[in-house]
Amino acid sequence: MTPLVNAGRRGRGWWFPLGALVLGTVPQAAHAEQWVLENSLATRYESNDNTALVHNSAGTMNTLSLSSALAASRKTENSATRLNALVSSVRQWGPGEQDRVDGRLGLEQTLADPLNSFRLGTQYLQDFNSTVDSADVTVARGRRRTKTLSGAWSRSLSERVSAELETTLDRTAYGMPPPQAVDFRNDSLSAGISYRWAELTSVNLNASHSKYRTEADTSRSTTDQISLGFSHAWSERNSLSLSLGSYRTRTAGLRSRLVCPLAPSFCDAGFVQPVVSFERAYTSGRGLQFNLSQRYQLDERTDLAFSAARQQAPSGAGVVVRSDTLRASASHSFSDLLKASASYSQSRSTYESLEGSSLRPAQQSFSLSFSRQLAADLSVQAGYQFSRADGVAPGQGARANSVSVSLQYDWPRFDAAR
Repeated sequence: MTPLVNAGRRGRGWWFPLGALVLGTVPQAAHAEQWVLENSLATRYESNDNTALVHNSAGTMNTLSLSSALAASRKTENSATRLNALVSSVRQWGPGEQDRVDGRLGLEQTLADPLNSFRLGTQYLQDFNSTVDSADVTVARGRRRTKTLSGAWSRSLSERVSAELETTLDRTAYGMPPPQAVDFRNDSLSAGISYRWAELTSVNLNASHSKYRTEADTSRSTTDQISLGFSHAWSERNSLSLSLGSYRTRTAGLRSRLVCPLAPSFCDAGFVQPVVSFERAYTSGRGLQFNLSQRYQLDERTDLAFSAARQQAPSGAGVVVRSDTLRASASHSFSDLLKASASYSQSRSTYESLEGSSLRPAQQSFSLSFSRQLAADLSVQAGYQFSRADGVAPGQGARANSVSVSLQYDWPRFDAAR
């Protein structure tokens, strides 16, 4: 269960002293400054008949969460500092209940001049690994902690051409459950160049190199990718982006097998038991990758969005996997106060294990929600979600149904310039 909290609206609340302290550490600039603080407080109740999304559900889990979200920023003519934070206290009643604190903390600093832009960011995330379009579907639902450090530099080479260099360091650890997940790290370096073909059309070329390693160093992978992208906006209501490319992944790790410590005839006769032996194994793979997204605003009240992608992704399964994702969503505003939305998400991972077996675990979810604005700073949301998992273990599919209701209050927005 991931609390649904909107951090992008109004708010200050009790986060204001923390936001002011963090942003105040940035050196003051001589130019005009703009400070913005937004804070929201939300409570959410959910009833789920299979929270862990396993083959045999132990029963219904009821969850109550209290969350506070903060978005704070400080801007000048050539720099910007952003802080995003979410803290959610979760209380559960039911089989396998696990009270916990989920959250997210991110800090980003950018510096710019007429030709260059530099960005440095860090983020810490703890969640339940349950959102299908961002979850590691190779492992069961459970606590996941991710630490990310990223940096980027972009430079304008001309009025139409720009180049970018970016690096990212990720560390991911899993809690209990799931017992079969392994902690890993993934480091990547990418470079790209983009060309603005026309006012509403641009093309780009991107190449990247990434290194994956389990924390126990039982498996290592390197992945090289290259892709050509295209984006175009037909109008303010209709836009599309598409990229096509290829990848190559090489993996080295330990493979286990049973061997007889003596002559094979002793094990065949049952006098000696086989023992487990480990040997180095190597695999490699290559293929096509793509990323497609489109947004279409049917009218002033209706929005449609679609995305599909195939890429190489790090995984708690101990290897890099080929991840296929698809998402479709629609939202409609019946009035200024009432809004409905529906979405479908699907994710499938394909990988060859070092033991020689091929697995294709998948998860799907469909959700429907209604939100009502009760006052200028108070809203209520009710929703239903159906989730399904297949292929994690042969013949052991899983289903889950959940209903939820949440109430959110937005503190008055703090906006000051000097």
